Amino acid sequence: MTMTDDDRIDVLVTALQRIESWAEAYPTDIFPAPDLKLARELLAAGGMTLDAVSADIMRHALKGIGKICREALEEPT
Repeated sequence: MTMTDDDRIDVLVTALQRIESWAEAYPTDIFPAPDLKLARELLAAGGMTLDAVSADIMRHALKGIGKICREALEEPT
């Protein structure tokens, strides 16, 4: 089955909508921004860095976004 241009656009729009949904998943009215200075101090006391935690969180988020993109960009068979 050959995918039409309109079908392809629908797939890509759906992927963008999924990414947009992820971007709105943690609103600050429910998850207030933390005191990053305090978080840095507490993590340092436990032998971790805020940078390492931040990088891991970003890797996780981008891995999910990358999966959405790969699936949308996958050539139909």
